[in-house]
Amino acid sequence: MLINDLHVRVVNAATGELLREPTIDPTRDYQPTGRPTRPTTKHP
Repeated sequence: MLINDLHVRVVNAATGELLREPTIDPTRDYQPTGRPTRPTTKHP
């Protein structure tokens, strides 16, 4: 991980591939994972 203020880079140490580049939101108690949310299923 490379951290500069609120900007974070997650890099594969072996290949140097950039895996994620989130920006930390200090107004939240948690940070989203970046994964898409699952659609909610409606039951009849």
